[in-house]
Amino acid sequence: MKKLFIIIVLFLILICNIQPKADFSLLDYFDGEYTVYSNSGEGVNLGFCYMSSKPVDNKMGESLKIENCLPSAALTKLNAKVVKTEYLQTGASVIYAYSNKIANSVEVNNNKVNLQLACYDDYFIIGWPLIMGSF
Repeated sequence: MKKLFIIIVLFLILICNIQPKADFSLLDYFDGEYTVYSNSGEGVNLGFCYMSSKPVDNKMGESLKIENCLPSAALTKLNAKVVKTEYLQTGASVIYAYSNKIANSVEVNNNKVNLQLACYDDYFIIGWPLIMGSF
């Protein structure tokens, strides 16, 4: 009986210590020029951030302009699988990917997508679930 009581107490302690998963933020992974998009459709550029979360009410997406990092390294860090790649006439490439680290997703060509990268020669812009501003 004593063992059962100890097991129940340990189980309750374990349940009480489980933290709910916080909202995903690219700022948890990268530094960059941060823009957040709210449900109102407005994009608010919060400037260059160094791994410091800035809360925004009704956040529905975010994007970062990242320098000094390869897009492939970012995809690896986020455990993302490339779904589709497009090449624009401007010379930029656009990558659509899916990461299991991000809960929200959209559908692109019948595939789940929750990351979009616009890649240029010396920087890239990464957004979730898509880049909602211009790139």
